Amino acid sequence: MTYWSAGIVAILLAVFPVVASAQVNCEAIPHGPERTDCYLGLSQFYRGQSNLAAARAHAQSDAAWYRAITGADPPTPKPRRRRH
Repeated sequence: MTYWSAGIVAILLAVFPVVASAQVNCEAIPHGPERTDCYLGLSQFYRGQSNLAAARAHAQSDAAWYRAITGADPPTPKPRRRRH
């Protein structure tokens, strides 16, 4: 079980590379509507990150179930072609 867990950790580290980003400090903003907006914006940002991580985990879980049942990798979707 620990070998499998180590594999999952390695995959997660590969999927979510460390990205340098500016740190937002809402505490530095004076009390008022701007500070509230800062916190609301951070909340939406973190919710989006959480939703993205959950969707990736769900896709990986579905792929693992498909491999376990069929013994083959799941089919990859064909790229959509744009109409001109």
